[in-house]
Amino acid sequence: MPTRPLDPRLVRRSATVRRHLAWSVVLGTATAVLVIVVAWMVAEVVARRFDGQAVVALPLGIVSAFVLRAVVAWLHSVVAERASVRVKAELRAEVVGDLLDPRRLGPRPESSRVIALLGPGMDAFDGYIGRFLPQLALAAIVPAAVIAVIAWVDLLSAAIIILTLPLIGVFMALVGLLTRDKVQRRWAAMERLGRHFADVLDGLVVLKIFGRPQERGLREVGDKHRAESMRALRLAFLSSLVLELFSTISVALVAVSVGLRVVEGDMELGPAMLVLLLAPEAYLPVRRVGTLFHDSTEGAEATVEILELLDHERHRGERPPPKEASAVIVEDLEVDYGDRGRPSLFLDRLAIHPGEFVAVTGPSGGGKSTLLAVLLGMIEPKAGAVRVGGTDLAELDIAAWREQIAWVPQVPGLIEGTIGENIALGCPGAARTAVERALADAGLPLAVDRPVREDAADLSAGERRRLAVARALLRVRETGAWLVLLDEPTAGLDAAHEAALIAAIRGLGATVLAVAHRPETIAAADRVVTITPAEAVAA
Repeated sequence: MPTRPLDPRLVRRSATVRRHLAWSVVLGTATAVLVIVVAWMVAEVVARRFDGQAVVALPLGIVSAFVLRAVVAWLHSVVAERASVRVKAELRAEVVGDLLDPRRLGPRPESSRVIALLGPGMDAFDGYIGRFLPQLALAAIVPAAVIAVIAWVDLLSAAIIILTLPLIGVFMALVGLLTRDKVQRRWAAMERLGRHFADVLDGLVVLKIFGRPQERGLREVGDKHRAESMRALRLAFLSSLVLELFSTISVALVAVSVGLRVVEGDMELGPAMLVLLLAPEAYLPVRRVGTLFHDSTEGAEATVEILELLDHERHRGERPPPKEASAVIVEDLEVDYGDRGRPSLFLDRLAIHPGEFVAVTGPSGGGKSTLLAVLLGMIEPKAGAVRVGGTDLAELDIAAWREQIAWVPQVPGLIEGTIGENIALGCPGAARTAVERALADAGLPLAVDRPVREDAADLSAGERRRLAVARALLRVRETGAWLVLLDEPTAGLDAAHEAALIAAIRGLGATVLAVAHRPETIAAADRVVTITPAEAVAA
């Protein structure tokens, strides 16, 4: 999609950007006034000396004006850098908060994309917020003020500037069209490099065992990123050269016109000097915008990516969910991620009664995990409804609803800490004895105080699943959660551990919905529901 120099969504979202733009307008106006004052005083000095008049105060005024202009430029840079730092901090905090927001709807973004945005993408804000936007304000204020003064002195020179200045804008637009494709390709290459590197790190153990070195792949992806960067830089240098050429020719036209009229006696030296001094100032801010445009495109592209990441639907329901076990009814449910060419899940009806143990089976890719995501309120269905105790799930306070759920995903998440801290993640105030009981019921012979790493490298897959089940057991017992959602909880376990785990889950007396493939888990359920892939249903 086309990238705007300043996305209105960023202005609406960030108070810092609005303050920054206001300060840019104030300081830009001060800069325009000082430019005009300096040019007038210099023109007066030259004209008076040619007439043989003495000048005493004007040189001091010129020096003072230059000092003030330097102070204004310094203030502009300070305000811009501070705004850049604050905007980056605000957006980083907003992205992290949005990803952790319980009301967030939609699929989880790729971690490599988020890393690229919050890292190199945010670093590009220094050029975008810190340099480009202030220069954009100067380009809007200074030329207009300069042209107004020149028109007051000499209409012909003002007409030449008014006719030639848009040519630079037209060229900048053409450059922007070319640059957009280059920057998008460079951004895509950087994201590809980040994803590839993240995938290599995730599969490092497997790659190492099978002797598959990745130096060549990383080198090729890095070379593509380097090549795209060099193409963008070459275009930036060429476009800067053409911008300088256009502005130089335009100023030369004004200078020739003024010079000829001074020689012919049709124009006095003072006004002519004022026009000659102000003419380059009309083109300079616009030329600087063109130069900084290439420095800003990556930041503008990152801004669009971040705003698209933040622009999604949220749960708006506020009704409290039932505190006691209630029937969960799914009717005509359809979920479509939009990138598969078919619905990811289609389920005509499913009724889960209080205290019932329901096993969900079906081939891989049929939408079993998607069903759990819908019940958790992570995904909004395309069609159909989920009703809890007669109330539509969309009308419930989703954070309060999740307090009634104990969830065991396919790959349980862990935090850096102890076994006990990981089990008590859903109920931090649980007593040590309760944690130990849940640990024992899950059949996990580990000490509560044993340290565990976030990547679970010091736990087996079976131990990790049993730890997650122990967490669910504790949550049901301590918080009163009445719905247990399990995604293949016994995968990787032997028969003895699987039987003990199922017995512990059944002993809770809660409503259980378990995605299962193992016959033992399916046989232990009160009822089995088979989910058929959507394309099979359509056929």
